[in-house]
Amino acid sequence: MRLLSKTIVFIFVLALFQTASAKWIKRDSNTLAWLKSIHFIGENTGFIGGSGGTFLKTHDGGKTWKQTPKFTQDNILEIIFTDKNTGWVLCERDVYSLGSKSPSYLMKTTNGGKTWEKIDFSGSHRQRISKIFFAKSGFGMAVGETGALYGLQDDNYTWKKLSPPSLYLMLDGVFTDDLRGTIVGGGGTVFFTEDAGTTWNPAYVADKSKAKLNSVFFVNKRNGWAVGSRGKIYQTINGGKFWRVLNSKVKENLNDVYFLNTAEGWAIGDGGTILHTKTGGNVWKVENTNSEHKLEEIAFNGKKGWIVGFGGTIMSYESGNKSTSQRPRFRNR
Repeated sequence: MRLLSKTIVFIFVLALFQTASAKWIKRDSNTLAWLKSIHFIGENTGFIGGSGGTFLKTHDGGKTWKQTPKFTQDNILEIIFTDKNTGWVLCERDVYSLGSKSPSYLMKTTNGGKTWEKIDFSGSHRQRISKIFFAKSGFGMAVGETGALYGLQDDNYTWKKLSPPSLYLMLDGVFTDDLRGTIVGGGGTVFFTEDAGTTWNPAYVADKSKAKLNSVFFVNKRNGWAVGSRGKIYQTINGGKFWRVLNSKVKENLNDVYFLNTAEGWAIGDGGTILHTKTGGNVWKVENTNSEHKLEEIAFNGKKGWIVGFGGTIMSYESGNKSTSQRPRFRNR
């Protein structure tokens, strides 16, 4: 009986040690490109996009990443696949080579990334697009400068300009189902919709700082988090109508946020900042990353987490918990 008790205690202590020793590990990217987005379409297949048309692919769950033949020379800001065949890439031209062209455009694939077709935003003029996001139904929206708002039409090809709810720069958005969604941006702006983006209503944010919000994430229809400049983190428990302030204990700009469930989540930002919480955001711990690079995007594929950023930065992390959340941008992530 005494031997059994000692064995149980040993296993418990070992589990605690393994949990405590888990950390983010740098991976070889073989590039110094500014990596902006990472997306997996299964256990083994994933993509990373970045500056100068950098487009990395893995076939072994991220053990190795290889540059694919470039289908654009412009910066890749985001990669999203709505199914294993249909994918979208948001691209941005260099400001010094724009000419009369629009700064932003899309590339679309219908064969899993073997070939890509260029698609322009209808009537975008000089507005830069910051982010695209999708509902489960496949309906997509795009947001950007001066409140730019676009909706994907029924042909699953054309993006039509819509009436913006604000003139602030909008930086991110999510759908939690086919009707409900949230967008965030400059000036601490948060809007929510309950009719698939036909109308947008201003949310109440319990903070007067008006910090720029860079990313928003929902783990289900009610529970969400948003992060932004000067270490700001906000939380909602009612679907995005009301947001309370959380104490991150840092002043660095935060660029992305991801939650595995309603308790455990991560926020990343400038200067290699990585924050971790196991209390739904009430308490955040700063992780030691030995990196000073700007971190752009975080994603989870099963139990493994991934971060990409400036200078070819790729990091991975083995979590004790498998992600139960479905990122409404299909970065599922």
